[in-house]
Amino acid sequence: MKKIIIAIAVLLNCAFIMAQTEFDALKYVQTDISGTARYMSMAGAFGALGGDASSIKDNPAGLGIYRSSELVGTLNVMMQKSSANWNGVNTNNDLYKTGANNFSVIVALPTWRNENETNGLLSSNFSFSYNRIKDFNRSLNVKSGTSSSSMTDYMAYFTDKIPSADLTYTSSYEPFDNINVPWISELAYEGGLMKEHFDANGKTDYWESLLNLNEKVTPSYYLSEKGYIDEYSLGWAGNFSNIFYFGATANIKAINYSAISKYSELFDGGGSMNLMDSVYTNGTGINLNIGTIYRPNDFLRFGLSLHTPTVFMLNDNYYSKLNFDSSVKGYIRTPGGTSAYQLQSPLQINASAAFIVGKKGIISAEYDYSNYTGIRLMSEKGDSQDFIDENQGMNDMLNDVSTIKIGAEYKLTNNFSLRAGYANSSNATKNTAAKLMRFNTVRTDTEYFLNNSTNYLSAGFGYREANWFIDLAYMNKIMDESFYPYNTNKIAESNPNLAVSPASVITTNSNIIVTVGLKF
Repeated sequence: MKKIIIAIAVLLNCAFIMAQTEFDALKYVQTDISGTARYMSMAGAFGALGGDASSIKDNPAGLGIYRSSELVGTLNVMMQKSSANWNGVNTNNDLYKTGANNFSVIVALPTWRNENETNGLLSSNFSFSYNRIKDFNRSLNVKSGTSSSSMTDYMAYFTDKIPSADLTYTSSYEPFDNINVPWISELAYEGGLMKEHFDANGKTDYWESLLNLNEKVTPSYYLSEKGYIDEYSLGWAGNFSNIFYFGATANIKAINYSAISKYSELFDGGGSMNLMDSVYTNGTGINLNIGTIYRPNDFLRFGLSLHTPTVFMLNDNYYSKLNFDSSVKGYIRTPGGTSAYQLQSPLQINASAAFIVGKKGIISAEYDYSNYTGIRLMSEKGDSQDFIDENQGMNDMLNDVSTIKIGAEYKLTNNFSLRAGYANSSNATKNTAAKLMRFNTVRTDTEYFLNNSTNYLSAGFGYREANWFIDLAYMNKIMDESFYPYNTNKIAESNPNLAVSPASVITTNSNIIVTVGLKF
């Protein structure tokens, strides 16, 4: 048998049950470069340019650039390929999806003044926009060669000194109702995946995996994610003397997310286990964006915008099922768990510049900074005291994220334009980050992903007439991650052989985007 010596104190006197972690919070605040075909073909580098329906969500001052009203709609076709390598075993998974990126109505209203007057407020423009700012959809299959590390080791470690009496169901006692019993410990106990050891006084000293000493396992993991973050915005912007533009948008964001995962192990000595988790999250949030564009001359523009933190009201629903073939055979389900809480997204600042090359070309660049270490979890009433450890973990495990966008456009004719772009987002997680499941958690989805890099490559073209236009773009998003099925940092301190090796995961989204617009 594998013996794990645990030297930690379990906080058994907590008055509330935790369900969210830093990685859950991170998932719901990250967004994509998504929008109209022109915007995406230039990798979203539109902060100083404006005049595009999707540029308004980055810098609302871009609404002030419009000289005519506009109706715009965008469709997107995504082709996804997820590739993984885990302990020398390669796997691939494909996913196809269609959807709408954007729908906007722009109303341009010149102020009533003498046509020769060029100072002061020249126009006051309004907008209503729908933008899909994140698509959660992903299908991932990861398989491994044999490993010395087993989920059963983690379950035993996590259970620590909880006595078997607290894990045993009776006609008058339900372990799942005990806030001092993690649900993953109850699953492991009922599934016969760990064994209890006692000290000299007959008290529980530690738990250990049911596997034999040096017995290996063959793990695999499957994940299906679905959902989106949609943003609905009302905006206003003014054009002051064709030099200074100021705008603001009030935004409502809607989150709808679901994940179904299955982690499995085949034991070399015979037997198996698989842990299935289902998580469903939905909610809404509000925030305000403000921005400016400064146009000192005909060939230079500078942009600056600020996005206030979004405060989300979220609801989670989750349950788990463990199938086991160990000393006993069968399955056990957890009760359905629910939680309501608030999530505060990071402050974001965008700085941009654009160079207009005569009437033929545009070169544009944008720098976005997001204060991810400022993400905060709060109770349903807005109290952060319940999440002190998690909020401290935002500082310890996350990085503030910088995104650099570069785009270019060249007019071959007065009607036809070619475009291209590149963007890179820095790592959202520290290399040493790990998912910390608190000891009173009711969640059993132990897996987590570390972000290594995210790159975007794009190209496209557009055709414009006086009263209508059509744009086409292709964007390739490449996300490099490291997958961990569970956190073995503490376990490996006493037994390095039990450290889990991460899988390398590359998710490539190829998007084809079509935008059609009418001017009036």
